[in-house]
Amino acid sequence: MAYDESGKPVLNDSGIHQRKYKYIVNEGSSRSSKTISLIDCYDLYARANENKRMTVWRDTKTDCKRTVLNDTLKHLKKTGRYKVGQEFNKTESIFTYSTGSTFEIHGTDDDETVHGLTQDVAWLNEPYKISKDTFNQIDQRTSDFIFIDWNPKKAHWIEDIKKDKRTLVIHSTFRDNPFCPDEQRIKILSYQPIKLSEVVESKLLNEQEAREYNVESNILCLTEKQIKELSRCRENELKNSANEFNWMVYGLGLKAEKPNRIYRWTEIPEHSYKALDQKTYIGVDWGTVDPWGILEAKYYDGALYLHELNYLSENQIREKLTPVELQQINAQDEGIVTFVFNKLGVNKKSPVICDYNRLLKIAALRRAGWPAIPAMKPAGSIIDGIDLLNNLKVYYTHTSKNLKYEQENYSREVDRYGVVLEEPEDCDNHHMDPARYIAMYLQYLGIIKRV
Repeated sequence: MAYDESGKPVLNDSGIHQRKYKYIVNEGSSRSSKTISLIDCYDLYARANENKRMTVWRDTKTDCKRTVLNDTLKHLKKTGRYKVGQEFNKTESIFTYSTGSTFEIHGTDDDETVHGLTQDVAWLNEPYKISKDTFNQIDQRTSDFIFIDWNPKKAHWIEDIKKDKRTLVIHSTFRDNPFCPDEQRIKILSYQPIKLSEVVESKLLNEQEAREYNVESNILCLTEKQIKELSRCRENELKNSANEFNWMVYGLGLKAEKPNRIYRWTEIPEHSYKALDQKTYIGVDWGTVDPWGILEAKYYDGALYLHELNYLSENQIREKLTPVELQQINAQDEGIVTFVFNKLGVNKKSPVICDYNRLLKIAALRRAGWPAIPAMKPAGSIIDGIDLLNNLKVYYTHTSKNLKYEQENYSREVDRYGVVLEEPEDCDNHHMDPARYIAMYLQYLGIIKRV
């Protein structure tokens, strides 16, 4: 509960003791018992409180049933709580308790449910594919508090939630879970490399010394625990199971840079970008359901400067419009395209380089006065464009949150043997593709010299 500086309880408008925390983020490694612990929290809370609606969300309801619901059923049956003081509706995936409280399984793939359902408590389980906008919809319809559990393996809007003073962060690893199965514990431990062993991190030995250290003579009097860990790390590297990224994420539950990450761009203040008196270029990646990436760029002194204009999908934009605006858009072919560009204030002298998979939209922009053209996408252009961007200095504005997220997560594919390939993964590219379109267009004009 929340208290003021004098130690008195803080009351809300209804005279009820105000909660100190709205968001409880459970983060950490694999097998740290985050999911099972939250199942217990939900079950106990539903039994102790009357008429509480408690929801759990993943990106699809099918996935939520396959994971959280399956774990819930197994855990409640194992602990003798299944159908004791509750009823389970298998069709709707809802537990109803004798207190009148419910524990419900949902998916964010159902827009009507996301935008229409209200709840007292929400739980977002591993919401890697759930957008910040979708979270906001759930958040504003949740009256009490929200649980979030995840492994922080990539940049995510959860990092922003953690900065809120009403957020409690609970970190755990597989070592905190006494019920972690032995085989899974062994697998996770097999990721630990020598450089992340205790003797190296504490600077008792450097990495090379740790590789060669004679554990039999043990002249530094390392503890039995340190020797055991070092020996295991050596074995991990010998059998090629050691993996720094996997150990950081799945062993320690910490965010780590993906080893197959493609770009490492630099963040700058937006006012620095706006102060650049240079011609602007627009890159577009169409999206009706997926994000509609619209990116503005400037080129100066060998560097490309990027600023995010839009990341909402067409469907999300339509949801925010008034009936009058919708009528105006629907009265003309591809009306949403010109409406959005006008709304964003895109300069009609700026070349607009678009993904060519929506030629009617490109034509609509041209009729409205924008010099829109299809992006050049010959065979091999993706790899060539990536190489071009990697040979440039690239900056992005601090307000371009989705651009920041994508450039941190845009990665090359990895084959079944762990070999990093040239081709990028087909995800996190709604701003990455427009950036590439712009760079290749500038190269075509001779503004960026060929590399």
